[in-house]
Amino acid sequence: MKKSLMLLACVAGLVACTEHDPESADLFGIDPVSIKLTDGKFKDKRDGNEYSVVKVGNQLWMAENLRYADSSKTKNLKGNIWCYENSKDSCEKYGPLYSWTAVLNLESKYASSEASSNYSYHQNDFQGICPENWRVPSVDDWNKLKSYFESISGAELVGTGMKAVDGWERADSAAKALNRFGFYALPAGRKNSEDGSFMSSGKYAYFWSSTQIDDATSYGWTLRYDRDYLERGEYYKDHGMSLRCVLSVNYSDAKISGDLDSSYLDKIPFDYGELEYEGHTYKTINIDAQTWMAENMAYKTDGSWCYNDDEKNCDKYGRLYSFDAAKTVCPEGWRLPTAVEFEGLADFVSLGKMLRTREGWSDKGEAGMNLWGFNALPAGGRDAGDFFDLTLSSYMWSDNQSVLLLRYYDDAISVEPKESKSAFSVRCIKEKE
Repeated sequence: MKKSLMLLACVAGLVACTEHDPESADLFGIDPVSIKLTDGKFKDKRDGNEYSVVKVGNQLWMAENLRYADSSKTKNLKGNIWCYENSKDSCEKYGPLYSWTAVLNLESKYASSEASSNYSYHQNDFQGICPENWRVPSVDDWNKLKSYFESISGAELVGTGMKAVDGWERADSAAKALNRFGFYALPAGRKNSEDGSFMSSGKYAYFWSSTQIDDATSYGWTLRYDRDYLERGEYYKDHGMSLRCVLSVNYSDAKISGDLDSSYLDKIPFDYGELEYEGHTYKTINIDAQTWMAENMAYKTDGSWCYNDDEKNCDKYGRLYSFDAAKTVCPEGWRLPTAVEFEGLADFVSLGKMLRTREGWSDKGEAGMNLWGFNALPAGGRDAGDFFDLTLSSYMWSDNQSVLLLRYYDDAISVEPKESKSAFSVRCIKEKE
């Protein structure tokens, strides 16, 4: 878009006035987009409402439904905003349900007529009722979100990881909600346009996009209690649906002060099993149809050591085993993983941080997310009597004298051959019955 047109559109309120590139920012004196986070939350200066936010690829999304409701300042909200079943408690819990025209801050007449050419030209960057520096997500934005979540969800379907842990009804046809991505999708329901009825909260979440289809319909995105998908749908513009706002520029182009709130990672409900062996209880976890130990082996045997010969390190990280010792320590019914199984695990989780624990790794690298409950610890190794890489690397023996290797400073997951006399961690995998 030409700079002069962008400035005019900004002044006219058609687009978010913060959309810029470095050259245009210098030309027009527009400051770069700055977002201040306090205790992981962004504050909307219009009404003081605070919102958790989540980084999705190179985008920053609100992790809560918008709650803006001031129809005295925003006239197009009047008559186009509702609380589920007309309950203020529902608005506090889920946020309001908005018509599409309310979300875009357009006159109600556009619920039954195609919005103007100005709208059509700028629909991918439309601030609407979102706070300054934020916009109503377009279909493109939703597609980016979905693609990113697919890239880190392995074989798990995206809807499972987007739904908030609490609040969703259960159905046998869908997996348990996990909020694995921190999006906190709530089942706020919907207000139907034709008869004014409400579709059940606890079962459905409907989110608007800025992208219209024709005179009366626009695209929205849906999560359901009985499905594991994030689905695109076509909805009448005068339905009442939820709104999530997205930052008007890429995360990498914004100035972010304060830290994102990653506490949701602590609340992911992993279904750990237990394995009793030689007086020790180990957690186990199912990942991609395989059952893994979710802790390093700590069984004491010849050819094994505690890091720096300190028993406290064995308590925290497990023991380090030579390859010959590693071949003997798995309990009955369990064994060392093959290199192919380690490679399959790497393909499933995609990124090393998805396996690394959130704490214990060097703070010079990116924090681990432990998205699948694997709990990979930076236990280091031992070679020729010397110990190395505690807090920096995780090495785990496979059955062909190679190791699964994770490092603190990047997301690579590799499987590499090692000397048999070197000592590394052991994670056993359950044999198929």
